[in-house]
Amino acid sequence: MWNDNPPPIEDPHAALERRFIDEFLESAGHTRRSTEDLGTRDLSTLLRAASMYASLRLAEIECRARYTDEIHRPS
Repeated sequence: MWNDNPPPIEDPHAALERRFIDEFLESAGHTRRSTEDLGTRDLSTLLRAASMYASLRLAEIECRARYTDEIHRPS
């Protein structure tokens, strides 16, 4: 019988993105748990910056992977 509720498919980069967010939080002197003590405005600002950092790091990795593919591709 067909499963009406298949498990969600996780983005293959999700774990790496979470690691980059944790890395950013650590560099700012926080952990995921310690952010629970922040006010709404401070938390929003911090998580926005963490998200931007993670996005930029993922883009950097993607660019490096493409470059590596290009230089190793036979011409």
